Amino acid sequence: MNKNLRMGIALIVIVGAIGLLITSGLKNNTGSYLTIEEALAVQNTSDGKFIQMEGTLVEGSDTWDADNVMLKFTLTDEKNNKINISHNGVKPDNFNSGYPIIVEGRFNNNTEFVAESIKVKCPSKYEAETIDESNQPYGKSESKQ
Repeated sequence: MNKNLRMGIALIVIVGAIGLLITSGLKNNTGSYLTIEEALAVQNTSDGKFIQMEGTLVEGSDTWDADNVMLKFTLTDEKNNKINISHNGVKPDNFNSGYPIIVEGRFNNNTEFVAESIKVKCPSKYEAETIDESNQPYGKSESKQ
């Protein structure tokens, strides 16, 4: 067989294998963004599909087991729908800050949502620090003449 033909066939096989790896990786880790209400409606029929959802922590619902690195908590939405979440991983530093929480994961066989990752949203606006009673932002004080 010609050397160029063998190189061409090898290149096609390599490109095909890379394409297959990319497609299978994306298939398992891309999913739907659902509200808590929508997630609750499909929890029995989701077949382990990857889901993202956002909610607010129900105050006092979180339990942290440091020995097993297990976090369990409940999220709620503006319609007061609630969903129980478990996460086998580190608890985010600002978890109890009151900011919205985004979870990514899947429902297991027991219809419990198992989060693979947890992200806490940061506030969208930051206020400047004031340094004196004139209420001027830091670095913007008026010069006195």
